[in-house]
This record gives sequence, C-alpha cells and structure tokens, in this order.
Amino acid sequence: MSGPPRELLRPRHWPSWLGLGLLSLGLLLPRRWRDAIAARVGDRQYRRHVKARETVELNLTCCFPDWSEDERRRVAREHFRSYARAIADQPLSWWDLSGRRVPRRCRVTGLEHLQAAHAEGAAVILLSPHITAVDFGGLALTPHAHLSTMVNRLDNPVLQWAVHLGRARHGNVFLREDGLRPVVRALRAGAVFYYMPDEDLGPRDSVFAPFFGMEKATLTSLGRLARLARAKVVPIMACYNVEQRRYEVNLRPALFDFPSGDDDADARVMNAALEESIRQCPAQYLWNQRLFLSRPDGSRMAYPKRARRR
Repeated sequence: MSGPPRELLRPRHWPSWLGLGLLSLGLLLPRRWRDAIAARVGDRQYRRHVKARETVELNLTCCFPDWSEDERRRVAREHFRSYARAIADQPLSWWDLSGRRVPRRCRVTGLEHLQAAHAEGAAVILLSPHITAVDFGGLALTPHAHLSTMVNRLDNPVLQWAVHLGRARHGNVFLREDGLRPVVRALRAGAVFYYMPDEDLGPRDSVFAPFFGMEKATLTSLGRLARLARAKVVPIMACYNVEQRRYEVNLRPALFDFPSGDDDADARVMNAALEESIRQCPAQYLWNQRLFLSRPDGSRMAYPKRARRR
C-alpha cells in the first residue's frame, strides 16, 4: 500500500488527518456503541442542518404523499442516523488490507443472479440507487467478482485519497469527469460495473420518466452502456440491518429484455427497478439529493439552497 502524496502531509491538511484518525479509532468500540453514537450524531444533524432536512422531507413528500407527516419525519430522522452510521463505518473499507474483514460483516443474497449472467458469458452492470451503504454493497461482493465503479471527485483531498484507497484496492475506480469510455473497456474485459444512475444531472442526456409517481430527469446512460458492452443489468440493494447489526446485500434477477433500444421505455424500467430497491429500506436512500430539480416544462423545483462549500 503506497502512502499519501507529500502534498497531503502539509500542515493545512493536518485537521483532515486528525478527523480521519479519530474516525478510525471509533472502530475499536463495540458495534452497539458505534451505532448508538451514530444515532446521536444523526439526531443532532437532523436538528441543526435545516436545509438538508427540508430537502429530505420535500423529496419524501413528493415520493410518498400517502404517508402521514409523522411517518415522513420518522424516516427523515432515520435517514440522518443511517448517514452518520455509514460515515462512522467508512474506515472499515480504508483499512481492510486483507479484503476479508468487510465481507464477514455482510450477508449476501441473490448471488445466483450474478452467477447466471456470468454463465451466459455476459458482462454485468449492478444497478444500485445512491444509498448510505453503497461502499459495503461493493465490498461484500469482492470475493465473488472484480468490480469497477464511477464516482465524483471529493472536495477534500485527504478524504478523496482515503476513500479511493479503500475502493481501488478491490477494483477499478473511474471519475465521472472521465466519461463512459473506460467503463465500456472494463466491462468488455470482464469487470462487473457497480452503477448508480439516479441523479438529476439536468435535461441533457436525460429523458423524463416516472420515479415514485413524479416525472424525473432520468439518465439514458444505463441503456447505452448495456448495449455497447452487451451487458446484463442486475439490480442490487445494500442496507444496514439495525436489529442484527450487519450489512445485507440483495441481488435480484437481471432486467428482462433490457436494453430495448427505446430510451423512454428503458428509463421507465430502470426507475421501476430503483424504486423496488429503495422500498426495501427507504430511510437509507440518499434523500438529500435534489432528485426533481429539473422539471419537464423547463423550470426548476424550489429546493432549499445548499450551504456554500468551504
């Protein structure tokens, strides 16, 4: 394992290293203690981060209009707890040098669907929503497949180095800014691509398709990738089981007759599969995304303004 670049060891990055060190020390605590601390931190974030809370609750109102206000607030509060717990568990992936520690903490079901696609000689795209446990979904599968994924570059360079270290140890990590070409090459070479195409990145390269009953700007890249790489698309969902204190990863059968060649039809199929995944544990989806920012009439939904980044 190579060390961090010398640039990251300069004094201005020391606060970030201190934060990562304290976070890593948390792994020495019993699981139940870490969960209890994460719950307290999540409750505090729920109270203090008003704009993030309003974004979460707006999305829940759009997607679950039949829920009571109390139910939406309960799920929103649990979302913040889940987010805090995922951050507390991040060092598990950074320092799991053997690649065996994280998989032992996860339960995988539906592995036969991945194996069936491989038996047909097909490349595989794992279709996942943006979830708090996303890293553990990938790490749980490392004993069974060579994975690749696509991520955004993080603002904090120290955190970027640590997160990339944990992910790249077990597969290829592509930056979104590099486009889809390296992804296609990896798929054709046999890698399994872990993909989360549920963001609203604007009308460009998107079509509007239903998502929990709301029209959403939906990327068409999944169908293009599957067509170019002749890949099967296998839905996956990873979530943390609070009662059993472990991560659970569930794979479902590959999407039927996908891609169809019709961007609108493929977007509807993709969003329906993402909905089914999210309903398994709604609180652990990243509701803090501006899911419905782009509207079909060209307007933008009035989400709370995000805090300025430092």
